[in-house]
Amino acid sequence: MGRGSGEEHGGEEKGMQKSIGSSDAEAITVALTGFVIKNYEKHVPAFILKGFKYGAFAYQGSGAVYLRVIEVSKARYRHFYAFSSVFSALTLVYALLVYFYEFKVHKYVVLFLHFLLEQDKPAVSVAAVLLALSLLMVQCFRRCYETYYLQVFARTSTMNLSHYIAGLVHYFAVVVAVIGQAPLFCDNQNRKKILWHDIKTLTLSIPVTIIFLWAWYEQYKSNVVLANLRKDQKSGMVVTEKHCVPRGRLFKYVSSPHRLCEVIMYVMLLILVPTRTFFCIFLWVICNQVQTALHAHEWYKKTFMDYPTDRNAIIPQIY
Repeated sequence: MGRGSGEEHGGEEKGMQKSIGSSDAEAITVALTGFVIKNYEKHVPAFILKGFKYGAFAYQGSGAVYLRVIEVSKARYRHFYAFSSVFSALTLVYALLVYFYEFKVHKYVVLFLHFLLEQDKPAVSVAAVLLALSLLMVQCFRRCYETYYLQVFARTSTMNLSHYIAGLVHYFAVVVAVIGQAPLFCDNQNRKKILWHDIKTLTLSIPVTIIFLWAWYEQYKSNVVLANLRKDQKSGMVVTEKHCVPRGRLFKYVSSPHRLCEVIMYVMLLILVPTRTFFCIFLWVICNQVQTALHAHEWYKKTFMDYPTDRNAIIPQIY
């Protein structure tokens, strides 16, 4: 990274800008749309509100009836994590075979990654890629378990078809962004000259992993709190689909600790894979999680008169 001549660096930067320009635009669009909806909702068309707001704080205006034809059950969130669990696990296994059993990266895989990312040189070390893929896989596996066996989705809760498609594309893109600029996966290279590890990864791998797993655990406990609001405490059976005020753990400080934890985990992944491509995905996640947390926070305050006034939306004592 950064070892080439000025001309090579300029060419690489130009390719990067071309390959991720649309991701920049998407993240900015999410942020701007969320700002407009939060402050000027009554002036926003129904199809935009319906496409942006879902679940507990879904748009319920007069235009909502005509847009139900492009909605799917919110329970289909499960598909995101079923797909991402398999895809991340297969990618990790493939990477291990390439790096430690001298499998050759198939030329069509290289061409496909080059077509998507337009990168010719690796930008991260083998150690960083394998650790990032491992953490990502652990997260996908846990979320898959939660959506199938823990979370309680209301039968009437829906999401726009655009959310469903975006979710599948997102998890595909995350894995591709991690592996796409890895040694041997990014164009043809000499195996003897690949970067196996770097000082930054060796120095930060332990604290990054600890922080990631802490956020991973706290997100799980937050989802347990939310699921238990709809279950009988003794039998564990679902007794209601109504929304209640969550309490305990990080809910003492913010309305959406699960979203806060998601942001923290992506910060850790970005530290391991600090490519511009992954940064754009990180920016997308930040915009999405913050805007959704703000909508949830406002909905809680409007719905429950006794909602704790000392809670923030997503960042304790700040926001």
